[in-house]
Formats: sequence, structure tokens, C-alpha cells
Amino acid sequence: MEMQERINNYWSKRADEFGDARYTDMQGKKRENWTKLISEHLPKKEKIRALDLGTGAGFFSFILHDLGCEVTGIDYSEDMLANAHKNCERLGYPDIKFLQMDAQDLKFDDGSFDFIFTRNVTWTLPDPAKAYREMVRVLAPGGKLMNADANYSAGFKKMDEAGLTEKAASHPNMQYQHPATSLEMLRERNDIAKSLYIADERRPAWDINVLSDCGMERFWIDMDVNANIFMLERMKFTSISPEFVLVAEKNI
Repeated sequence: MEMQERINNYWSKRADEFGDARYTDMQGKKRENWTKLISEHLPKKEKIRALDLGTGAGFFSFILHDLGCEVTGIDYSEDMLANAHKNCERLGYPDIKFLQMDAQDLKFDDGSFDFIFTRNVTWTLPDPAKAYREMVRVLAPGGKLMNADANYSAGFKKMDEAGLTEKAASHPNMQYQHPATSLEMLRERNDIAKSLYIADERRPAWDINVLSDCGMERFWIDMDVNANIFMLERMKFTSISPEFVLVAEKNI
């Protein structure tokens, strides 16, 4: 099976779980914290065309919509998009456009967006550098890219090598973020992660280098997202790969 399809199959199996979790998040503190952080980095213009890249169940599309953006959400998984549409109906967001699309091959014209938000996507891709080049291409001059991610691939690789995968499947205190994940799914996730070249990169230094080569500048980094966004949640789980937020602006 082609790696892209294997990755898609894995995340599609988790689509319903993510759909329900993101719907719950819309009612809680995480929504407020993410809204505050994103609002601080939106371009200073009246009409903002925003792309939610790897929208999943639509959580960040809803936040961007509430911040006054014209929102397009994309995801490779049709099952994820089905949950995004479901949450749109449940929460009353009739005017967000959701499209099935590969982040490494965006079907948009150059300069189509003023702001791109993506979370937990680049670490899952066979070629994240290509995805970054595509994001920069579809950004308008002066546009901003905001990526919230972590080097999960490296973390899961270490987890497997240390023999912790089986323990994580059976011991709630050792599970990373998703206690319902089965041993079979954990092994599939880790096998995929170990095959991705980004697992061997130092992040976000690698991301900054790639984006700099693409013409991005004025970088801003938050290396303590676990505390600033998730707060008490970090007391429940041991994070093997702390999440970061990276913001960059496209040269005019």
C-alpha cells in the first residue's frame, strides 16, 4: 500500500473519535485559549481569507470563522471531512467550505489566502517540505502561516524502541492523549511514524530552515503550548513530544 494511503487509512479510522472530541472542545477552555492565540497573529486587514489545512473535524475552522475570517478547510480524509460537516450542522456553521485535498498538492491559485492555520499535520506527511512549499505558494504577499505541531514521529519512534508501545496500550497513565487507542492502532501509528523522514529532524529548527528557504520571515515561536493552551491536561499525560507553535510571514 502506498504510504499516503496507509496514513489516510489510519486517520480515517480515528475520524469519529476526533469528531466527538473536537465537538466537546468547542464547549471548553481550549477553544478560548486557541482563539486568543490565533487572534494575536491574524493579519491586520478587514477581510481575511483563511485556510484550515488538515481541518479534521473542523475545530479550527469554527474558531477562524468566529474571528471573522472567510474560511476554507481541507483534509485528505473524507471520513474526517464527514465529521467536520456533522459538527457544522451541530454548531450552526453553514458557510464554511470543506474540500478533500492533499496538503502536498494544493489545488489553489498562487496567493489565494491571507492566513493558513495547521495543527498536527506536518508530522504525518510523507513530504512535509513539499507541503510547506505549497503553503507558501498559496499565501498572499504579507500573509501568515501558523503551524502547531510537534516531532511526534521522533517521539513515537523512541517509544517503540524503548518497548513502551505495549505498556501504553494497557496502562492509562502512560497513554499519549488518546486512551482508547488499541495496541494494533498504536503499532500502526508508530510504524508509520518511523518511516517518515521528519522523524530524524530537529524541530522546529528544521521547519524554520525550510520556510526561510521558501521566503518566509519574521518568525515567532511558542515552545510551551502544553502549558499555555492545555494547562492542567499536561498533568494527566506524559508528553513525549512537547507541542510548539510556529508563526511566519511571507515576504511582500
